[in-house]
This record gives sequence, structure tokens and C-alpha cells, in this order.
Amino acid sequence: MENKDKVIFIHIPKTGGTTINSAMNNTFWQTEVGFNYRHILANKKSNSGDIFDSQNINKYKEYIIFMMLRDPVDRLISEYYFIKERQEFIDLLKNKPKNFESYIKNRQTQNAVVNFLRGRRMYDLHAANQEDLNEVLNVIDNTPIHIGIFEQFAESLYYFGEKTGIKWKKNIEVKRMTFKRPKAKEISNEIRDLILEHNQLDVILYEHGLKKFKTLNNEQKKLNISFNKDKYNHVIPYCAKWCFFEFCMDNKKFIKQNFDFFKRLTFYLIETQGISDGKTYTKSWNESFIKSIQVTFPNSDFASYVTNNFDISGEPLDQTSRIAKSVDDFFTENKHHANKYYKKIVFNETQIVISKDKGWFSSLFKS
Repeated sequence: MENKDKVIFIHIPKTGGTTINSAMNNTFWQTEVGFNYRHILANKKSNSGDIFDSQNINKYKEYIIFMMLRDPVDRLISEYYFIKERQEFIDLLKNKPKNFESYIKNRQTQNAVVNFLRGRRMYDLHAANQEDLNEVLNVIDNTPIHIGIFEQFAESLYYFGEKTGIKWKKNIEVKRMTFKRPKAKEISNEIRDLILEHNQLDVILYEHGLKKFKTLNNEQKKLNISFNKDKYNHVIPYCAKWCFFEFCMDNKKFIKQNFDFFKRLTFYLIETQGISDGKTYTKSWNESFIKSIQVTFPNSDFASYVTNNFDISGEPLDQTSRIAKSVDDFFTENKHHANKYYKKIVFNETQIVISKDKGWFSSLFKS
């Protein structure tokens, strides 16, 4: 990339920005947020506001600025299922959403893209308005800012490369994959309409960007790139920040009660054992948890219930969800005597299973 200091990438949340930032910098994960990488700061505030101020258009004409837009329905689905298990984000909302519908109706979540570009804090109490949108559109057209479209990712990378001089690799690893979320086509028409109704400014912005992209890229050229969408590549970065069960277990009391166990298990597998493969990590996590449950609660209904719902030959991430659901179901179905199973699980290295093709669990069933 020529004249790197003059290139600015604006990473709108849930638009493939971590993938782009990592690929353009040849890094495993996204780089530090700063002048040339506009995203969300540690205080959860966007650092893009100065760009989307018409008074600064002449200043930023000296720079090559690009960003990706995503269909507002699909982007909001991705956002909700990404943050709903992350307390650091949920705590920013005054009214905690009970489900996706209440998240959509929450005023703090609406027109989030326009609010982000205007430099506001995530879930800011200030509702984006028509004046905000007008300012954003004016800056996009007159700076100008180069827009790609998430749904046309390869074509967008070709366009960005032409404008910035970035040389993309032939194989790009997709980052930040949400483990468990419905596809846009799987949601009801009522939910789709609700998203469109409460995010009209973001819809107008997306349509403006899409029209601009198609006009400037009428040949629709795209790079010959293969995208590695292996969800296991995101497992270890995820677990380094959150408990693995966060994405699939509703019983937060159980997670909180055993936080020390989960933390020690995570870092034992990653640091002590040096596991770097997400699939191996997942299998080891699953089998170690099952074994620890059996040792902590020997010959109990709880241990039997969770064990019987685990299939060692199944797809590992599916089994992680299956284990979590079995814990949730057991505590729901046995409310009157389940409290004794909130006893803390004690971490013990002798109970940790380093998964291979066949682990201790398959041997257990053979015996």
C-alpha cells in the first residue's frame, strides 16, 4: 500500500471491518484504533465524528477514506446476536432487552450506523435525526468517501484496492463470526418490517451507498480471493475475552458461580497446553467440562443428565451448545432441588482432557 499514512479505514460495527483491517495490515486480529483506523474507542465512543463534519471536508480531501456498508436488516441481526451475551455492551442500555424485538424497539439501538459516523457513543441517548443523515451524506459525496457493500465483499475489496493501492492476499480469513445467529431470510416479515421502521435513516444511508457503489463500479469487477470462513478460527480469540458458554447458556448464575473454573480451564488449554487450533480447543473444553462435572457431582442426576446429552462424535461447537442447553434445561426442570448443583466446580489439571481423535470419553463408553 502506497502512502499508508494517507489511507483511513472507517470500521462500522458488524460490516466485516475486523476482516478488512486484519487483511490490509497482515495481522491476526484488528489493530489499535487511531487516526487511520476509525472504530470504537475503549470508552465505547466512535472516533469518526470529525470526518463526518462538513467543516472538515477540505481537510480530509487529502486522504483516501473508505468504509463498508451492510444491509440494515442483516447488520442488526448480526449486532444483536453478537452483543446479547456480552454484559459490557448490554450495560450501556438503560432498558435491558428481553429479546430481539425489544432490542429493535429500544431507542438507543436505532439508526446506529448514522450515530456511529457522527462520532457518538455506542447506544448514545441522543437519537440520530435527519440533520445527522444530511451531514453524513454531504461528507460522503463531497470528500469523497469510498463505499463498499458487505453483500458484495469481493467486488468491494477490488474497488478499495484500486483506490488505496492495498494488495489483498489470495486467501483471507473471515474474522468475528457470530457462533449462533439466524440468517436474514429466517426472520419473520414482522421482525424485518420492525427493523426497517425503526432504522429509516440507516436504510436511506445504505441505499445511497449501494447506488453510489453500483455507479462507480458498473463493471462489478472482483478479486480472485478465497474467504476462509472457518468458525473455529474465532473460538480462541472469543474465549480469551469471554466465557465460552456465554454465547449459548442462559443460566448466567451458573457461569458466574463457576467463573474461576472457566477462566482457569481456558488459560490452561491456551497457555499451558499451547492449543492454537479452535476445533481442538472446543473438543478439549467440552470433554474437560463433562469430566469435571462427573467428578464434582458423582453419581448425580445432574451429571447423568449433562453427560447423556453429550455426543463426543458430534460437531464440537454444536456439542458446546448442546451441553449448555442441557445445563439450562436441568435447572429449569428441577427448580426445587437444583440449588445444590450451584456448588463451585474446582479446577484440577488431572481432570482436563486434551482432545485427540479419540479422547477419554470414547474410551469410557467402550468400557
